[in-house]
Amino acid sequence: MVTLTRGHSQFSDFHQRKWWIFLGSVALVIILVTGLSVGLITNADKQQIRVSTERYVVKKMMEDVILSCTFTPDPSQDYDIKWEKVGMSGLVHKYQKGNNELTDQNPAFRGRTSLFLSQVMVGNASLKLSRVQLSDTGTYRCIISNSKGNGMDSLTLNVGGYSHVTVTQISSRSLRCESPDWYPQPSVSWDASFGPNIQNFTNTSYRPTHDNMVNVSTELSDAQGNIWYNCEIRTGLAVATATSIFIGNGIRTKNWLTVVIPASGGPSSVAQVWLCVLLLCLTLGSLSH
Repeated sequence: MVTLTRGHSQFSDFHQRKWWIFLGSVALVIILVTGLSVGLITNADKQQIRVSTERYVVKKMMEDVILSCTFTPDPSQDYDIKWEKVGMSGLVHKYQKGNNELTDQNPAFRGRTSLFLSQVMVGNASLKLSRVQLSDTGTYRCIISNSKGNGMDSLTLNVGGYSHVTVTQISSRSLRCESPDWYPQPSVSWDASFGPNIQNFTNTSYRPTHDNMVNVSTELSDAQGNIWYNCEIRTGLAVATATSIFIGNGIRTKNWLTVVIPASGGPSSVAQVWLCVLLLCLTLGSLSH
């Protein structure tokens, strides 16, 4: 009889512990969700202006780029616009009380920035940045404010060098791919539509030019007829590809250039919600055993 009582007591203690674990986990989930909700409400109170930018922009050196930024306009309000670069002192550009205000502009951007002033009142705060340089790479903030509140969004600009590939026939069985002005130094690869590996029949060279860029030249020897040969020049910003085939005494070629835009991740709040759901599922799963 004593043994039965003790076993029953141990059984009850075990279930009580599981019950307290369950209550603690539920409380933790409630705290996380409540904190998330309060954070979202607080952000909504502070950022009454909805602002939207591109997430990621890639541009070639010395070209002009438009950093897009739009907001929901209120015709009754005058808007101030600030563009900042993260980690850099001073401003990229400032528009205040209907005029450009560039007193605090960082010297690196002097004479290279402009807004589309006629479109500000319809919600366009995009910035044109001229003659982009490698040093312009970074994260930019578009900040919109009026008498009622403010809003902000950010984007990343990556500046590099890249160009199309030109293919020439240098002998009856040899091809050369050339492409100027790459930064950073790219990787180069060759492949064929079928047949053995051709990497042992390739030779690649890089010639420094200006602003740390390089010209790329890569050759393929011992090429055969009726086979498409592909040369690819690649960095994290762009991929230039050319494909060629011998036809009679000449070659037929095609080439294309692709700018690499990485997929943007979802907002951190979504990850937090899923974390709460996962925690609750794990807890309920443990209690079912």
